[in-house]
Amino acid sequence: MDIEIRTITEQEIPAYGRSLERAFSEHWTEQDWKVEHNVFEVERSLAAFDAGEIVGTTGACSLTLTVPGGSVPMAGVTAVGVQPTHRRRGILTALMRRQLDDVHDSGEAVAGLWASESSIYGRFGYGMAAPVAEVSIERGRSSFLRPHQPTGRVRIVEKEEAAKELPAVLARIVPTRPGMWDRTDGWWKTILADLERWREGATALFFALHEAGDGVDGYIMYRVKRDWTGGVPAFTIKVRELIAETREAYTDLWRFAMDIDLSERVEAWPRPVDEPLFWMLAEPRRLSLKPQDGLWLRLVDLPVALAARSYSFEDRLVFDVIDEFCPWNAGRFELEAGPRGAECRPSERSADVVVDAASLAATYLGGVSFSQLHRAGRADGDADMLRRADRLLSCESVPWCHQVF
Repeated sequence: MDIEIRTITEQEIPAYGRSLERAFSEHWTEQDWKVEHNVFEVERSLAAFDAGEIVGTTGACSLTLTVPGGSVPMAGVTAVGVQPTHRRRGILTALMRRQLDDVHDSGEAVAGLWASESSIYGRFGYGMAAPVAEVSIERGRSSFLRPHQPTGRVRIVEKEEAAKELPAVLARIVPTRPGMWDRTDGWWKTILADLERWREGATALFFALHEAGDGVDGYIMYRVKRDWTGGVPAFTIKVRELIAETREAYTDLWRFAMDIDLSERVEAWPRPVDEPLFWMLAEPRRLSLKPQDGLWLRLVDLPVALAARSYSFEDRLVFDVIDEFCPWNAGRFELEAGPRGAECRPSERSADVVVDAASLAATYLGGVSFSQLHRAGRADGDADMLRRADRLLSCESVPWCHQVF
């Protein structure tokens, strides 16, 4: 089978879309595709052609990822799919090969994605860098441990006002937590389009702002899954996004969600795995908090990526990196890092830690330690060196990615 991998043209966008729909067993409307064009980058969209027909796709969005101490450009990998007629023929591998070569050539040191199936991307060097949690609780079991006194005002607003207020709040939060990414105007237009196929039988989005003395310092976007079985209301509040700049705004917004009339349950995804809500409840065991994989990262240019983030402690370590898919990253690299900056360069010194590319990527945001990976059989080194590596790459904030792309 002779498969051609190349960038699509403007004229090939409809065929690209049809192939993607088939891969995910979906039918998109004209409105769906109109919204998709807010963030679609044709020059970064690759397709696999079989006798001139598109049978596989992948694309990338140009994003900015928050990392410890700063931010880095990231290729946000998306639209990955192979039609059912062409699976298990190496097409996905060929698409990933070409895409990572292109990302490397573009100078982006990091690529990231959300996996439709978590077993797929480790072999391409992607590691689970920012897990998320699925949260659920019965409304009747949601009492707080301490009496709640609102410290601000929660106000439901229409989409037009939300579009003016929400971006500034999120923009102030994104730089504070590794794993988050800057949502551009195009991405805000996409989110606020609130397409029918995203609702899964629930309502359109509702928007509520939290206002305190200095203005809007938090918001919640949510849907309601209505249920009147037997004439008894048993609605489910589905929190799409809850963002708060202060502890007070966070508390008020969760209390608001849990006190909406006619509701029986509150669900939220994707949420941070260190959700403070667990510690606020009178009955914490009533909160179902299920960890899941979230953002997967790939260090495309390993030395540049490691030098781009900050480090709270000074140390010098040599990593022996196993990377079969991006051989330019394979070998020994010496990381000399501290609060004043970092350098990473090839080295011939003996290795302190031996790790594969996917496992190293998982540690990049500080979400997992080398010692944990060692216990899982995914990193090697003596106990002292592993602890030093843990300390060096640790981060005060647990990484969290707030949105699928």
